[in-house]
Amino acid sequence: MRTMRAARYTGRDRVEPEEVSLPEIGSEEALVQVEACGFCGSDINIIAGTHPRAKAPLTLGHELSGHVVQINTAGSSLAVGDPVTIYPLISCGRCHACAHGNPHVCKQLRLYGFDVDGGMAEYVKVPVSALMKLPDDMPIRIGALIEPLAVAVHGISRTTLAGTETVAVLGAGPIGLLTALALEARGISRVLISDVRRKRREFAGSLGLHVLAAGDDLRRAVMESSKQEGADLLFECAGHPSSAREMCSLVRSRGVIVNLGVFRKPVEIDMQAINFREIMILGSR
Repeated sequence: MRTMRAARYTGRDRVEPEEVSLPEIGSEEALVQVEACGFCGSDINIIAGTHPRAKAPLTLGHELSGHVVQINTAGSSLAVGDPVTIYPLISCGRCHACAHGNPHVCKQLRLYGFDVDGGMAEYVKVPVSALMKLPDDMPIRIGALIEPLAVAVHGISRTTLAGTETVAVLGAGPIGLLTALALEARGISRVLISDVRRKRREFAGSLGLHVLAAGDDLRRAVMESSKQEGADLLFECAGHPSSAREMCSLVRSRGVIVNLGVFRKPVEIDMQAINFREIMILGSR
């Protein structure tokens, strides 16, 4: 029996290298040799034992890139050697969301690295339909960032940028940074990003972003940038109760808030501001 190395969640606060069986592919499946795999905040929740579905033993990882080493398909243009990333969501195909073109919010949604073994291993087996070929000139490690980048791009697509001048991004972690960069790529010139952590602010600044400390510094900059009206659009990317409390005070009347941060439990939100000032809050997976 052929084996491979994998990073295995073996119980609360435990991740261990293990020798596991090399996956065998079936019809319309491929084997990918993993070159890079990101470590997501969700993986931290799994390791902490707080994720509601992930159960040990489990190979972690859903942000990955690599090369096809085996493929068994009748109709795909993909071939052995192609650089790829994977679409990590596993949808049922039958529920209302799936039937209406929204399988990413499937009622029974599952993911690689959560519900089935993921990509923190030498190899991973996936359906051919879940593979996306990377450009030949893209560094393979960059391909592992496509899944978190997709989170940012999808979040931006949940609203319209027409008439948008000032945008605030709360949280300068990977999702916040990618959201701010994607907004700038879409032509928004006044993107203000904040974080409570100095090292994250420094890194955001090194990328050329307009970065501020969370709280008073951010509020002052937002108001100065918007003639004291507030941001047209705000992306909550921190998933922290403090950002949930302050976000309504940072947007203008009829402004839009897009929630990208994952909150571990219900949080306090100024529902009166949402009511009186007709603020819109949009969820984004």
